[in-house]
Amino acid sequence: MTTNDGISRRALLGTGGATLVAGTAGCLSSITDGEDGSGQFTVGEIGNADTNCLECISPSPSFAIADRIEDETDGELVMNVQPDNQICDSTSCGTKAQSNVIEAGYASIGNSTAFFPENQIWLVPYTFPSAESITHTLAHEDAWENFWIPFARKYNILPFYYWTPALRDVFISDDGTDMIDGDDLRRPEQLEGMIIRRTESRVADESLATWGASPTEVSWGDAVQGMETGVIDGLETWSSVAIGSGMGSVIDQVVDVGFKCGQGTMWVNTNWLQSLSDDRRELLADATRELTEEAVAQADELVDERVGQQDSPPEGSAWNDLDVTVNVLDDDEQRAWIDPLDPQENPEMWAPERELLENFEETPDGFYDRIYEIAREDDAPDSPEEFSIDAWWDDYLEEV
Repeated sequence: MTTNDGISRRALLGTGGATLVAGTAGCLSSITDGEDGSGQFTVGEIGNADTNCLECISPSPSFAIADRIEDETDGELVMNVQPDNQICDSTSCGTKAQSNVIEAGYASIGNSTAFFPENQIWLVPYTFPSAESITHTLAHEDAWENFWIPFARKYNILPFYYWTPALRDVFISDDGTDMIDGDDLRRPEQLEGMIIRRTESRVADESLATWGASPTEVSWGDAVQGMETGVIDGLETWSSVAIGSGMGSVIDQVVDVGFKCGQGTMWVNTNWLQSLSDDRRELLADATRELTEEAVAQADELVDERVGQQDSPPEGSAWNDLDVTVNVLDDDEQRAWIDPLDPQENPEMWAPERELLENFEETPDGFYDRIYEIAREDDAPDSPEEFSIDAWWDDYLEEV
């Protein structure tokens, strides 16, 4: 069965299915870049080709990048995508890539803070006004020069490419709805007493607690069972990744607060990138940049049509099919969530995140304020379709 836009129901709702390994399967090994130019490298991916292709409910460019690389080199360069957390998950892929156990691995910006704590600066609530402004800012030349270069010097890691970005919201289960007497979740004080799963970042902990919830760390894999059994009453994430990860069946309501960065990221080992031939590195840079642009371009269509994050989710959308209540707030309701966290009005609340930037000697004072500005400047895209990347990792490798 397919939806009205041709997306399979299995891909839409994340009920499983075949996985994809681009290229030859087998034991994991670093790329061999021999005289004949042949080689392969390994990418640890949280998702799979059924739910995380570019046309799917939780879009990742991994599989399209792998296909393009293999096609353009006639199979001489192979990107082995190891899907479904087979070789690492969001809590371990970053460190495995850092130590070159694999060449690249997935972790969202939020979950990456467990091993790259400085990334908490990107999570400060209400830094980003739109999904496309997230990737625009992360890939801005000022971000490369003042954050990612010192980041790579410290960790031997850089962002390789990005998933379709989104803003993170709050979701509750049937039990969570019961705690508010079956009402719609529209006010932060309604979270009082609810146990809400969070990423490991201090930002998520501080935000949820400020709203009155009891934030707790639960692994991503245990979140579905936790919501089914009442161990947790909800979570904070973004809609497409929740649906793509099979959480839709245990979500009863979403409140569209859009409070922080939801950005799936593939982290790549910089020593490995520097070891490649110029031709191979240029091919990878072009493929990862262009397919990241394609991933970002669909951000509005993803949320509005595939996810259906509207007061009345359209027929064929995930929230409509899953009978999830979507609470889109008016301006006054939105202010009740924003005001206690607003980084412009409450800068002291986010001082610990700014202080983490002191770990990088090259990062100038006040860099968070620059991040906030970049997301709103005249050259920021007005829509996802207008997004393009002017600065990319291949422009800065010599400076690492």
